[in-house]
Amino acid sequence: MVAPGWFQLWPLSQIEALNRDYQVQAYAPGFLGFGSSGGGELFAFDNQGCIVMIPFIGMSLSEAITIAESWNDFVSKIDFSS
Repeated sequence: MVAPGWFQLWPLSQIEALNRDYQVQAYAPGFLGFGSSGGGELFAFDNQGCIVMIPFIGMSLSEAITIAESWNDFVSKIDFSS
């Protein structure tokens, strides 16, 4: 697994609309987007609660990278010193 690096969390009030706009369920069924890398990658939960990065272009699940096994695992990998 890799560290998340720079990322932007989507506002809670916009998560549903952004998932709809990016057609996450059509291209990445079973995933829920909640942010982005700012560089073309979607941050999403899978149906087991793991956090993955998926490229926005093509949203190829074969290119998904697992970042963390859970939200707590994800938070523990964030470098707050930057």
